[in-house]
Amino acid sequence: MKALIGAVNDMRRTRRMPAQLAVHSPASACLNVCICSLQGDESQRGRWLRTGPILELMDVLAGTISHGLALGPTATISFDRVDLVKPVFHGDLVRLEGEVIGLSNSSMAVQVSGFRHDAPTGEFQHTHDAIITMVAINRFGRPLKGLPVLFDEDRADYCLKMREVAKQRKDLSKRWRKEQQTVDQIPLIKQSDLLPGESKSEYVPISDTEIEMRNLFLPRNLNINNTVFGGDLLTWMDRAALHCAQDFTKSENMVTMAMNRVFFKLPISTTDIVTLRARVVNVRCRGLKVDESKQQEMRMLLKAQKRLAFAEEEKHLHSLKTLQPRG
Repeated sequence: MKALIGAVNDMRRTRRMPAQLAVHSPASACLNVCICSLQGDESQRGRWLRTGPILELMDVLAGTISHGLALGPTATISFDRVDLVKPVFHGDLVRLEGEVIGLSNSSMAVQVSGFRHDAPTGEFQHTHDAIITMVAINRFGRPLKGLPVLFDEDRADYCLKMREVAKQRKDLSKRWRKEQQTVDQIPLIKQSDLLPGESKSEYVPISDTEIEMRNLFLPRNLNINNTVFGGDLLTWMDRAALHCAQDFTKSENMVTMAMNRVFFKLPISTTDIVTLRARVVNVRCRGLKVDESKQQEMRMLLKAQKRLAFAEEEKHLHSLKTLQPRG
């Protein structure tokens, strides 16, 4: 009986969705959302705030927008790219502007721009840019098809451009996954397969840079889908990456500048023990020692190099006009 009721609810939900959604129509109020929040610890006011809390807030905003558009549960699929433009400090009032820039049959791309309020000038300063992919899900946690087409006669050129950008992003992502799969299929990776690196004064094995963390999540970490909230995972990942970088450089003065292609492949529940590994795969000052006998490290290096090869093309696709704070 529960399965039948769930199926009926999914059908009703799909039928309630319009075939086409205009950006500025009354029904599209969910497409453009902003949230404001004081961030950090007041006792640490003026000190640099790590990126984790901002990522968590971004996930909340993208989830709010996608839930309103899909008329029901959604899930975070990936953070395609996040860039730090200007630092945020403890005690700052942070404002995030979010807008849907692309819709497919079941997924949507959400652009997020972040700002901090500068008290002396009374203005909002641009701090972050991000593109997040969300997907509508049914009662089984599977993609729910039937999302409307995004179109606005007053902004026809913009909508068509966003469709083309979405197609290019999809093609780029497909090519990137294919490159990663190709690396996995190489039986033996040799040093000659890697791009020649610059000469360094010191070389460190990749295994020496790796850290491992394990965690159990509590009911307070669950979202409305009863799975672990993506923002909590991103905060944990940011902490791990920072600690890995600090341990490698022997310096606490580290900050997250950018991140790309963070995929959420499977949902996580409170009964799962989650293991997280972080390692250095690209560095400027110190070199990474190459050892062909350690094929896992060789595979990681080659994947990292191929990822960097997509960086410029990816940066161009994600260089969208910053969303401006609304009054």
